[in-house]
Amino acid sequence: MRIMTWIALICLLLLSGFSNLAISAEPAATLVSSIRVQPGFQVELLRSAGKDESSWISMTFDDRGRLILGLDDVGVGRLTLNHDPSKVKFEKIENTFKHCRGVLYAHNSLYVSVTNGKGFYRLQDTTGDDQFDQKTLLKKLDYRSRFGHGCNQIVLGPDNMIYIVVGNDVSFPEGTSPNSPYRDPRNDHLLPNPHDAGQDNRVGYILRTDADGKQWDVLAGGFRNQVDLAFNKEGEMFTYDADMEWDVGQPWYRPTRVNHVVSGGEYGWRWGTGKWPDYFADSLPTTLDTALGSPTGMIFGTKSNFPARFKNALFIADWQNGRILLVDLIPSGASYTCKYEVFLEGGPLNVCDMQFGPDGALYFITGGRGSQSGLYRVTPKMNQKSQSGTPPISDQVKAQSRTARKLRRELEVFHVQQNANIDDLWKHLNSEDRWLRFAARRAIENQDVSQWRKRALAESQPTAAIDGLIALCRQGDSTDRDGVLGALNRIDLKKLKQSQLLGLLRVYQLCFIRLGRPDTTQATAVNRRLSSLYPHPTSSVNHLLGELLVYLQDTDIVTKSISLLSDTSTQEEQIRAARTLTFAKQGWNEDRQRHFLKWLGHARTFSGGKQITERIRDIRTDFIAILSEQERQKFSKEIAALDKPLVELETVPARPVVQEWTLSDLEPHLTSVASNRSYKSARQALLAANCLKCHRIGSTGAQIGPDLTNVGKRFDARAILESIIAPSKVMDSKYLYTVYVLTNGKVVTGRPVGVSRTTITVETDPLKQTTVPVLRKDIEEAVLSKTSPMPANLINVLTQEEILDLLAYLKSGGNPEATAFQSQK
Repeated sequence: MRIMTWIALICLLLLSGFSNLAISAEPAATLVSSIRVQPGFQVELLRSAGKDESSWISMTFDDRGRLILGLDDVGVGRLTLNHDPSKVKFEKIENTFKHCRGVLYAHNSLYVSVTNGKGFYRLQDTTGDDQFDQKTLLKKLDYRSRFGHGCNQIVLGPDNMIYIVVGNDVSFPEGTSPNSPYRDPRNDHLLPNPHDAGQDNRVGYILRTDADGKQWDVLAGGFRNQVDLAFNKEGEMFTYDADMEWDVGQPWYRPTRVNHVVSGGEYGWRWGTGKWPDYFADSLPTTLDTALGSPTGMIFGTKSNFPARFKNALFIADWQNGRILLVDLIPSGASYTCKYEVFLEGGPLNVCDMQFGPDGALYFITGGRGSQSGLYRVTPKMNQKSQSGTPPISDQVKAQSRTARKLRRELEVFHVQQNANIDDLWKHLNSEDRWLRFAARRAIENQDVSQWRKRALAESQPTAAIDGLIALCRQGDSTDRDGVLGALNRIDLKKLKQSQLLGLLRVYQLCFIRLGRPDTTQATAVNRRLSSLYPHPTSSVNHLLGELLVYLQDTDIVTKSISLLSDTSTQEEQIRAARTLTFAKQGWNEDRQRHFLKWLGHARTFSGGKQITERIRDIRTDFIAILSEQERQKFSKEIAALDKPLVELETVPARPVVQEWTLSDLEPHLTSVASNRSYKSARQALLAANCLKCHRIGSTGAQIGPDLTNVGKRFDARAILESIIAPSKVMDSKYLYTVYVLTNGKVVTGRPVGVSRTTITVETDPLKQTTVPVLRKDIEEAVLSKTSPMPANLINVLTQEEILDLLAYLKSGGNPEATAFQSQK
């Protein structure tokens, strides 16, 4: 009776004008005049969060059509919408949960991911008073970091099960099924980077449970920090994974990516430099790369009132770039390919989450990190013409893809069940469809290895042999090493396609990683077999070959690899080759050592993310470590030159204090930021306030603090100004300092830049890159500093007009052609 009553109320709400809602909004959130949306749609700002309503980071509709909002700081809010502004109601319905990254109303309950509370909760109203009086911790999620990569969004699946999106700072919780499709992730690096030491096997993953939290399965993993997921009308799952922007310009950088998530899927994210490339045959590839960004909410248009093209599309939010992207899926075998375009963007428009409401409109919220939140609605205009984002797909292609996906799901059943007919599985190892091969291999791995070991070793078809041997490397033991090497050595290299060659090289690696180091005779035989292929015209093949030849102690690897440290290779290829060479202990002579030192000097000019300087320094450290003391003396001048500063930043004379500026002094003038500003003055203000000593804007500045190029797309002028005047109020957790109190009474304050099982390397002075090693056993207490590394008085040397010019510069990302600078350049 109660459910029917709510359904009736929702219907009444729709009929009485929910779709024509017009709520008066506070002026604080970004106005719709600053938002650009695709033709045929309109955007409305329904509400700006009030001062006591926190910042909103997640959302769900309840059974009455009300919005439930996960709050950035503490608690959960509920927003009752109405066409009459006086009847709009915001209330706090939970007051203890810290940082609620995910909320879902389902099964007559509210489920909440409490990131900083390290738990997944179910809230229920047991008394019928419309308040959640019962809280149940369904699962503790051991969030072990400060970077926010904890339990994220929650989604109700087409199977009525609950799917929880979990970032890479949470270990698998206790009580997950040992028969989960995804289990036991390993790093599987042939040449582990010692500077990545101490990072464990934690990865981001997808967790599934029932309404009561009784059954727990890990479905797929190998993500960094995927915040949300979505199902299309066929029931296929997708997520949008975050990049590590500090890795830009390095070979292990992975752009933000849409992943088609399948049972047992391994998507290859690992810590530090250990991220797997897509060509690792034991993983699955990206479905769509979208470059730099901060993925947040995502949803398919299935339940929308949008035109047909948009009902089949995927909407994904990019918090960093202030936009919502529209992704068209194109069936391709057992998976999909994708194309995307911008659906909506604005500045600032830090979109955190979105849902299609009971009226079929798209609702989205902005917020995060204490910023101003707003609730927006997107609706189609009347008489909109049908659009097509991709060329028409033939019925034959659609049917073939449906059949392939159906087959893949049939294979995936045996990722859990262990009663499969091996013949039925094995034939699909020879499929040209990578997704079918993956599904078949994972199914085979889940069957007793004694049923298929001999078949894997005897397989004569190269494609099937490669995947069968991957399975044996993963499920076998050291007694299988000789058989696997024998099977690999029988495969004719001359007949392999490039994808097969990459697969074969990866199997060699997995054999040595999982089954053990080869004996001298075996190593010599494999080395002789592979050496003639190196260097290869393809960088991906060079990556795997180079590591194998160094591992096998090839005598010519240094000579051959030096040629890759040249301007004809990309920056990323050079870094990869140089890092691999630091593992080579033989084959060096004075000319090659001098060449490498010259390259180290050149590499200091490489552009990229924050960590590129650290990674080049790591390579330098490892190279110097393989030099003898005599060789270090010989190259002392070259080594010393690597410490000399590069081109100095432009400087301006020191200035006297103009005024101790406060937010109240400047806030009344912020409307002047949008026009009639001076670009030249802004550049001088940047230098005078020392902004570029720590921050990069565009291609200028250092990379000690956050990159500010797109800050104007996330925050308005007031928020930017407040973060300059009071930098400790809201801080990005990646840049927080930690205070280490040691057992001897000393205190070390800084940012951890290297972590091992015994030692934490703490950067105490980012400008001078000074580091201090701290032994874990000596730490008595470690607490996060509540004070930002950024001084609070930097703009006190600027005039009011210079500050407004500076804000215009930051809002525009340093673009001299921005509207604000059109009247003065």
